[in-house]
Amino acid sequence: MGDQAESPRAPFERWPVPAFHADYGFAWYSTAERALVTQTVVSHGRAAGARVLCDWIDVTLREDAAGIEASGGLYLFHDFRSLTGYDTDTRTIINDRIKLRRAGYARRTIMVVRPTPIWRMAMQVTDLTLALLRVPPTKVTGDMKRAKTELDRFVIDATAPSWLVRAAQSKTARVVGA
Repeated sequence: MGDQAESPRAPFERWPVPAFHADYGFAWYSTAERALVTQTVVSHGRAAGARVLCDWIDVTLREDAAGIEASGGLYLFHDFRSLTGYDTDTRTIINDRIKLRRAGYARRTIMVVRPTPIWRMAMQVTDLTLALLRVPPTKVTGDMKRAKTELDRFVIDATAPSWLVRAAQSKTARVVGA
């Protein structure tokens, strides 16, 4: 698959209109569940994509702060199956941005990846950072079907919130189909 997919991959291909950024991929939000769901389209994680992901998380935490706090934290679900690797600074950017967030900002994080040892090692470092913020460890899995069962009860917003679309502050960030 190329790095510029214009349509989400299974199991999200029938979901409502997502936000999109070419350096990362897709993002959806569930206001009802206070959940941010993302799916990468790039094969190699780079700093620009890490910034997009972090911007999406941070703007969500800011724009829906009251709802997220009332639900016990943001629910994060990341489909990273397109990634075959990433630059070292990508992980550094993500961990540095995590450290800037308030304690307890997330109630659950699931990451679906290609099952390789590199992901497990990367998550050990990230989980240490998360523990300092009283955020539960990330559930890392290679089984999308099983992971997605947690999302099946979620109602995804009919279109991505405008703040999610604007979050990357880039000409390439947009709502697909808009």
